[in-house]
Amino acid sequence: MCGRFGYTIIKLKDGTEKWIRLIQGTQVFDIKKVEESFRRSPNFEYYPSSFAPVIYSESGMGENHLEFMQWGIKPDWSPKPIFNTREERLFATSFWANAAKFNRCIIPASYFNEWKSEKGTKVKYKIYPKSGESFCFAGIWGKVPDLKSNEFWFSILTQEGNPLMKEVHNSGGNQGRQPVHLTEDHWEAWLDPNISEENQIRKLIKTYPSEFINAEPEFLEPMLF
Repeated sequence: MCGRFGYTIIKLKDGTEKWIRLIQGTQVFDIKKVEESFRRSPNFEYYPSSFAPVIYSESGMGENHLEFMQWGIKPDWSPKPIFNTREERLFATSFWANAAKFNRCIIPASYFNEWKSEKGTKVKYKIYPKSGESFCFAGIWGKVPDLKSNEFWFSILTQEGNPLMKEVHNSGGNQGRQPVHLTEDHWEAWLDPNISEENQIRKLIKTYPSEFINAEPEFLEPMLF
């Protein structure tokens, strides 16, 4: 997890768009521009290596921004790009720990996709909150190295999946995983660069039960491997 995510409608369970207001009043975006950026590609799916809208706060600036960042990073020590980061290893190396302490972000999404292996086929599932609210994935970000242009990358944090996710995400090297979803009461703290202690950050990472989500097959006919 996760292999793909996207948007249908950006809203909370009470019908408001309160989370968008986290960036209201910044020097870069006003609320109308933010809403337009999310609505201009309805039902759009984002793949690894594609650019998606991300909310972040630069250290020392005290402001939240919205930026289109590339999903994934290839550090020099990795043989391939890394798109998702296990939250259990978030402080295992200086590379991840520095991002976790100072470069945290929120990736909003209406749903994500996972593929279930069923007798030699893979069936694409759409997973979304039952309440109708949006996901707010916990992520980390950074600036793409060795580029003259000012481009950014992001990675989605994952955690051990609930029983429903383990049933759906039943194959592959990262089977049984799910993205970390931030609850509303943790949004501002997650974006606050002044919160940099490991124990403070870990307290913001919660899990969610099977009852929080729906998982529905998107295709009537399964896809062949």
